[in-house]
Amino acid sequence: MMKSPQSVYPKLAVAFAMMTSLSACITLPNTQTEEVSVLWSEQGNMDVCELKGTLIGSQGHWYDYLFISNKDLTQGAINQLRNEASDMGANTVFLYKPKTFATSVTFLANAYVCP
Repeated sequence: MMKSPQSVYPKLAVAFAMMTSLSACITLPNTQTEEVSVLWSEQGNMDVCELKGTLIGSQGHWYDYLFISNKDLTQGAINQLRNEASDMGANTVFLYKPKTFATSVTFLANAYVCP
């Protein structure tokens, strides 16, 4: 027996609402991260800096990447790196080539304290 459209639509609406509410999980910058510089691997001389640690910043999941723009995923991953670097006491994030995934944005970086 086929279900009536009236019984299916509420379930679809609930499922859609759950999916879109999950998509609002983008990392925001902390106030102290304004002082953290972000450099790409082709920039800067890191020999004068002290390495604090390695970072991984990632945003997006298989269930929400369709609802978040690539720009927002990228900004969220950068914000995550800056937040983690700030927590380590670093003032510079040195990014390497982004990892390519179909459903998320992921960066590998090193955190440094630079003069």
